[in-house]
Amino acid sequence: MTVVPLSALREGQEGRVVAINGGRGCTARLMSMGIVPGKKIRIAGRRGGAVLVSVNGTKFVIGRGLAMKVAVDVGEQS
Repeated sequence: MTVVPLSALREGQEGRVVAINGGRGCTARLMSMGIVPGKKIRIAGRRGGAVLVSVNGTKFVIGRGLAMKVAVDVGEQS
């Protein structure tokens, strides 16, 4: 199990959300987007500091700071 922050993934790479390492507001915001532990998440693109992610077929743009709070298991990928 290789756990990295979501912001460390490259475009097109995917993983499974392991944890959200933030306060109540941060956690609630991410969970309302469907970014919850156990869900698969994929980096669909990057625009400056923002990260375009795909969860359950829906795409969201989240800032780099929020992306750093999401711990993702990338498994055997590098």
